[in-house]
Amino acid sequence: MLTIDWKERLNMDTADYIANKLPKGDYDFEIIFNAYPERVNGKIPSEVIYHVAGHIVQLLGKKHEEYLSFYRALWDKKGDYGKLAFSQIMTKLLHRKPLVYMPLFDEALNKASSSEIAALLDRVLLPLLRKEPGKYLEKAYKYSSSQNPELRKNGLHLLVKLIKKREDLIPGIMHHFSNQWLYPLGDSVPSHVLMLKAVAKQSPEQYLKVWEEFGGSRDPQIVELLCSTVTEYLPQIEAPIELWTRSGNARLKKAATAAHKILIKKKGA
Repeated sequence: MLTIDWKERLNMDTADYIANKLPKGDYDFEIIFNAYPERVNGKIPSEVIYHVAGHIVQLLGKKHEEYLSFYRALWDKKGDYGKLAFSQIMTKLLHRKPLVYMPLFDEALNKASSSEIAALLDRVLLPLLRKEPGKYLEKAYKYSSSQNPELRKNGLHLLVKLIKKREDLIPGIMHHFSNQWLYPLGDSVPSHVLMLKAVAKQSPEQYLKVWEEFGGSRDPQIVELLCSTVTEYLPQIEAPIELWTRSGNARLKKAATAAHKILIKKKGA
């Protein structure tokens, strides 16, 4: 935990950096916190970086838009500390000027590793989705259907996390995703299964509505999706699963047989 003395020291050094170095294009912001004595696994604690980044935004004030090249350099050239600072800066600025900062945020996502994508989405976009879903859901949907497989996977995981906090958004989100089931899902199938399982846990009523809508389907992909989500006995889904077990389609029969075994086991438990 940052002491008051160290907060004051960091604030002073940040002010000096903003006044004398940043205007000259010096992006070596590490000078602000290198003297901090404590390390966690050999690194300066993230709390320190977040504090410095937050104070940078505060000191830049209304001039924050003049330093896009600095924020870009933090992500591209300043390693883990720069990426932490970039994410904190985005939490402060993206919602203020989405048209300015969303392209920069997307640029970082497109260069990021899977773990970095997850961290950015969790720290920056998830709080905005919870607060203003109408403003940011389309962006999350775009990520979940990205041609970048890591962004697509993490975009879906982001929405799973969202519905755990905003159950009221489940119908709209499920409508969006179920529209995709008529087309090949490829390697995103596990994420759709994860989504359905999250819905089942969060809102059994909404989960059963999905079964009501698709329980009569003969589409192998849809049947496999639904059957992959079966973990408990629910009488409402027993009939369609039994029907699928007698299908002449090998994929339907295989998926349904596996789900039926789970149903019988849970029914007798």
